[in-house]
Amino acid sequence: MKNAQRLAFATAILTVVLIGVGVYVRATGSGLGCPDWPTCHGGAVPPGNKHSLIEFSHRFTASLVGFLVIGTAVCAWKYYRHVPFILWTATAGVPLVGIQGILGAVTVVRELPPEIVATHLLTAMLVLTCEFAVAFAMYLEDPAHRAGALAAARGPGRAVGLWALVAVAWLAALLWVGGYMAESGASTACDGWPACNGSVFPSNDHQEIIHMLHRYLAAGLAFAALPFFISALRRRHAVRWAGTAATAAAALYGAQVVVGALNVWYTFPDAMTVTHTVIASLVWSALASATILGLYVPALEPRPHRLSAGSGVPA
Repeated sequence: MKNAQRLAFATAILTVVLIGVGVYVRATGSGLGCPDWPTCHGGAVPPGNKHSLIEFSHRFTASLVGFLVIGTAVCAWKYYRHVPFILWTATAGVPLVGIQGILGAVTVVRELPPEIVATHLLTAMLVLTCEFAVAFAMYLEDPAHRAGALAAARGPGRAVGLWALVAVAWLAALLWVGGYMAESGASTACDGWPACNGSVFPSNDHQEIIHMLHRYLAAGLAFAALPFFISALRRRHAVRWAGTAATAAAALYGAQVVVGALNVWYTFPDAMTVTHTVIASLVWSALASATILGLYVPALEPRPHRLSAGSGVPA
């Protein structure tokens, strides 16, 4: 079962890599490097041009994630049938990956509509959450960790998990608007940071409004996450992971703000664009992990079979 835990964690980590590759595809303008789907220029192997190779690398990484998600679900059915949360969360990851593939196909066929691109990004975060949830639940189901997990979920950890969930919900809206902004061309609508073309309010321009909505949501995340930070720090002695989760989320959020400003000042260089979204996925991972660790209640231990007297077989 340790291998099942490792597989779930590896799947989550590769999903973060997949998100980074997907952003690199968008940043380099390679989203239509393969103008058809599932083939690339009519073949199973892409031609040697840069954009086709970049786009195909995303499809290849997505395929790997898909196989790992299926493998995690198989392990859940094999080793954790007695734990409904692990079983059904791991199983839910499989159709989510299928939906993600369909969204990817629609993105190519419809030539990168921003609302589909944004939904594609958010669905990747849901897959990431499923895999982290399964991995942490498997970890907490270990006999060595069950008692601590029960105590946390029924006591101080629950408040931390609930506030982390609030922050995740806010971050979901922020990520969707950010994905829409990037693909709609609104990224460059504002010259300067933190002001937009010399003002803290957008003009009557659709792209400026979208851009500033993203900034407002990013600033609002600090207030949405503040109760989580306070709750986690207050309970860090009683809940051993709380201080680490709060510190990681706060540091990543600060780095995200800095990288966002640098993106505007340097007109969205590829490396900065990729870094911005990867850090966002890490903020998501930290908050989602805190939610799972704080709220997860281990399943009841399976009852051992009683043996019939002298039979040696289960009664």
